[in-house]
Amino acid sequence: MIEIAQEQIDRVREILSEVPNGLEKALRSVIQRANSTVRTETVKQITSVYAISRQNVRAETNIKTKIQTIDGGIVGTITFAGYKIPLYRYSVTPTVPTQGATVKAKMLKSNSQTPFVHAFIARMKNTGHTGIFERERKERLPVKEIMGLSTATMADNSVVLEKVEEKVQDTINKRIEHEVTRILNGYGR
Repeated sequence: MIEIAQEQIDRVREILSEVPNGLEKALRSVIQRANSTVRTETVKQITSVYAISRQNVRAETNIKTKIQTIDGGIVGTITFAGYKIPLYRYSVTPTVPTQGATVKAKMLKSNSQTPFVHAFIARMKNTGHTGIFERERKERLPVKEIMGLSTATMADNSVVLEKVEEKVQDTINKRIEHEVTRILNGYGR
């Protein structure tokens, strides 16, 4: 959890006591920047742990940020929503539909690729979607796409969370000083 220390809040309140709503303005701007940092840093950390590109993470994710006042305090929240990302978007060999080739894939960068014996890569004619598919029975149809993790699940990884919290806490500490100076210089009043 990311927090602004009570000592910091008291210090900002004291410095900006002459500015109407100075504390709220400063904290709102700090939280807004912290939310922005969370969005950016989470995608960056996900791609450092998982074998997926930033483009593929963003394509399958809906990230919403919100700042609200609750019980006299200002709270920033971030929500990651989305479906499971197709395994094809991770590290896969081969990368194009190839008849008879063994499909190998991995989700974590630290792992080696795992072979999927009954899987194949195909481009669906009706949607144009390429993916890794597997037959449920011996007949030709139906086929089922093999999926990876959702962005929310990847963001919940302890390594990702720890690094994001560390970066955001650093951003908050720097931005408090910046916002106080900005408001005292007459900006944002």
